[in-house]
Amino acid sequence: MDEQDGCEVGQTAPITVAGQTIGNPLAAVAGYLKNHHGTVTHYDLIAGTSGEVTAELIKATRMPWMASRISGRQEAWFIERASSAPWDLVAPHALLQDADAAQPGGLYDAASTLWDYFWTERPKGVATAKISKVLYLMRPALFPILDGRLRSFYGPAAKAAARDVASRRPEFAASKRMTWEAVRRDLISNQAALGELRAALGDIDCVLASEASAKLSDLRFLDMLAWVAKSKDAGRATSPRGRAAR
Repeated sequence: MDEQDGCEVGQTAPITVAGQTIGNPLAAVAGYLKNHHGTVTHYDLIAGTSGEVTAELIKATRMPWMASRISGRQEAWFIERASSAPWDLVAPHALLQDADAAQPGGLYDAASTLWDYFWTERPKGVATAKISKVLYLMRPALFPILDGRLRSFYGPAAKAAARDVASRRPEFAASKRMTWEAVRRDLISNQAALGELRAALGDIDCVLASEASAKLSDLRFLDMLAWVAKSKDAGRATSPRGRAAR
């Protein structure tokens, strides 16, 4: 058994993220919850709790939790823009697993329309990472947190997904990367292992484990595992995470 500062955790089935396999996802996520408990408490646990973008939500994206660097002027833009955004296109509990990019008129297209509502009118200094960190708070099971770290990690898989989708939807021929689709495929292929991970988290006495098990999306667990895998790939510990290839 692994030990996280006195918290013993067992073993759950391996999970492959962007082509890299995490041998014991339970230990990896328990470690993330311990090392980034502030982020989980002040950012993740408020995701999906508000029907509108507020100053309090934007505050959660900043240091020391998510380091979005959203300025006061950008905050005002997000709040104003969100007030007339087409939120009704995607249900509050919509799942990325259901957003098949190869399906015309489906959830992927609806989510893209919502994303583009922010993207096309964004002010200077607002790009992929900031938009995704805000949209995650509104639809936490649908929008991945697309900071540069995750986009880089998913680069090869996102390119492969784009080629595959373009072969079935010619209108996407110009898309070089489809990160949403690459993440979606990992969610589907790891569905059973993610369920096992969630159940095991609920049974251990570790920091935030039970609450995370009950409240966080599979998408966020996969993101945590990508973060851990990328950190190991870089060979060093990391600090909280600092036109989108969605």
